[in-house]
Formats: sequence, C-alpha cells, structure tokens
Amino acid sequence: MKFGWATTGNEVVKHFKDKVSGGTFLITGPTPGGVGAESAKSLATGNPKHLILAGRTQSKIQPLIDELSTSHPNVKVSFVQLDLSNLSSVRAAAANVKTPLGGDKIDVAILNAAIMACPYATTEQGVELQFATNHLGHFLFGNLLLQSDLIRSRVVVVSSLASQRKASLVMPHLEDLTYDHGKIYEPTVAYSVSKACNVLYAKRLAKVLGSRGISAFSLNPGSIITNLQAYMTDEMRQRAIKEYMIENPNFKIPERKNLQQGCSTQLRAALDPSLAAVSGAYLDDCNVSETAEHKEAEPYMDQVWTLSEKLTGSKFDFGNQ
Repeated sequence: MKFGWATTGNEVVKHFKDKVSGGTFLITGPTPGGVGAESAKSLATGNPKHLILAGRTQSKIQPLIDELSTSHPNVKVSFVQLDLSNLSSVRAAAANVKTPLGGDKIDVAILNAAIMACPYATTEQGVELQFATNHLGHFLFGNLLLQSDLIRSRVVVVSSLASQRKASLVMPHLEDLTYDHGKIYEPTVAYSVSKACNVLYAKRLAKVLGSRGISAFSLNPGSIITNLQAYMTDEMRQRAIKEYMIENPNFKIPERKNLQQGCSTQLRAALDPSLAAVSGAYLDDCNVSETAEHKEAEPYMDQVWTLSEKLTGSKFDFGNQ
C-alpha cells in the first residue's frame, strides 16, 4: 500500500487489520469531531478487543462511546477520567486504567489530546497551560503506564506542524515556562514549544525503551478543522504563517484534510510493524519525515526530560539510558 496525504484512517486499519484484531488501544482526548475520536472509529472497524478512551469529561465523550457500542457491539469500550493539566488527575488515571484492563496490557497508547493557542493561563504549579496539557501531562501519564508495564508495543505522541519551528527561537522558553508571568506570552509560540517537546519525548522514549521491544513515534496529523482551533483567530494564523515563511522560505501552507485523512498518520504510526526499525521517527502525511528543525532541537532532548521529571516530581529510569 502506498501511503500519502490522502490516505484515510480506515484504509490504514484495513491494511494492518491483523495488528488491530484482538488488540487493546488507549487514546487520550477522543472528543467527537476530533482526530482522536476518528482514530477510535477507524480502529473499531478492525475488530479490536478493547478501546480505552481517556478524557476530561465523560459526558463529552459519551456520544462516541454510544456510537462505538452500537456500531461495533463486540468491541469493549471503556472510559478513564483524565485531566492532563492536573498531575493528581494524571496519576489517578494511570492507576485507574488498570481496572478496565483487568490484567491485560495496552498494545498501543495514542497520546492525542491537546489544547491550542489559548489565552495565557497556568496550572496550580505555575506552568503554562499548553505546555502542561500537551506535553507534561502526557509525559507523566505515558511514563507511569510504562513504569507499571502496562504498554506492550508502542507509544504514539501526536505533535503538529507547529513543532517545526527553529529550536533556537522556541526552546529557550523552557527556561521560563511562565513567560515572565504572561508578559511575553504568544499563544502560537507556546503551542510550538509544547509540540516540539512532544517530538523530543518520543525520540527519548525510543532511546530508553529499545531493549523492551517498545517503539515510540511522533507525528503531524495535518491541517484539519476541529474544535482544537477554537482560540485560533485568523490574525494569529496569518502571523504564524508569516513567521514560518521567514524561518523557512520553502514553507508551503498545508492543504486542509478531512478527519479520515487527519487520523491516518497516527494510525500508521500505531500499527505498521515495519516502522519499528525507525523507532523515534516523526511522521507527516502518513510517511516518515525527519526535519532540519527537529534535528536542531535534539540537543534539548535530555533537558526536556529532566525538566519534565522536575516539574512532575517523578524520576523515570527505564534501564536503557
């Protein structure tokens, strides 16, 4: 099968159906109308044993649970409450997921949830909200699942085109995640910081999990109209595009995808066994796509890990460092 911009999630699942059938998958942020929910719908067509949907508010995700239960009654669907901006909630979710698992393991964890370009806000810890939700919460959640040996095969971290900014411009913000208490906060820049950290988290996981046979990937789902862009004004979008073009004269504005096209890249990252040989890779348009910007950011990989351990108050040593 040839993968590309137009590949759909259903096509990916059909192609790798043997990797879906009987499997257990966890997806964070499966809000209806988003790529997480679309991924769950596509996975359901491949007859998995169990889909675990982790989100902040069950009532928002219940329509998806009901739809999946009706269309695929043989697939077990479970909900786990998870507020990624609250570290206590993250710890509880990592413990509570053991109940629906009932001694089983998660074959693939898709860390998909995100917020984007929201007004300046901080968590109780004083950490900027996008960094806390998009990176730090997933760092803690994913690592707690791994520490408890609950993930069998793969971790997929959903990043963004926004990760492809010059590291020298965005990564220094790691030194002050309050953005001088909001005075120098730019929503799209803070989003880029969090999404670059997604990429570096996946690369570091690939390094430390190799001996356990677990691979990790990050990816850009593409440009898709979802509720994620609720705070993104046209002015913010145009300013971000202008900044991208200054940093990279070859930058092209991405063509909009529908939800099926938008979920395909994370599903290939989750399912394609041939990708295990390039664990740590970044995917775009359903193919491996390493970038100069990510190469430039790699020296920050250990700093991101150490800072994340400090902010979560948890150290993670997976024995291959």
